[in-house]
Amino acid sequence: MLLQFLHLAQAALAAYGGKQSYIAITNLRKYDKASEKLAKYSSEAERQRQKTYATQTSGVVALLLSFFMSLLLALRGSVYGFIPRYLAPSVTLVGIGFAREHIRDFWAGKTPGLKGALPKMGDYEEAERRTHELLSVLDMLVFSWVATLFLVLIVGY
Repeated sequence: MLLQFLHLAQAALAAYGGKQSYIAITNLRKYDKASEKLAKYSSEAERQRQKTYATQTSGVVALLLSFFMSLLLALRGSVYGFIPRYLAPSVTLVGIGFAREHIRDFWAGKTPGLKGALPKMGDYEEAERRTHELLSVLDMLVFSWVATLFLVLIVGY
């Protein structure tokens, strides 16, 4: 019962992270044409543009993995055999950890909330803020999957 509750909380947390990610991606897409034009003249701008979308994609993939794995384990965790029940939290934890580090490596130097730093860039600043919120969600998901793995090893399903 405790594991089911934890899995449902993980699903809710992943859904919240999905909302943050959706808002960030929507705001970043508003600058798509401008960044595309800039990328034609600067290889660094092209690299930054590609890295921005790659990090957002890895965040979405990690959230989807966590969401579906937690729902699957919450609803039918005890039905699966020994190996899938113990392997699922480990795989999910590793996937979220890789995505978290990938996002953090790129967005670490960017400080959200510097309002008015650049004119007409409010939506981009909001996207940065939401991306940092996504990182916080991924941090919480990592801790929750560690707790899940611990409970699975100690208590079982």
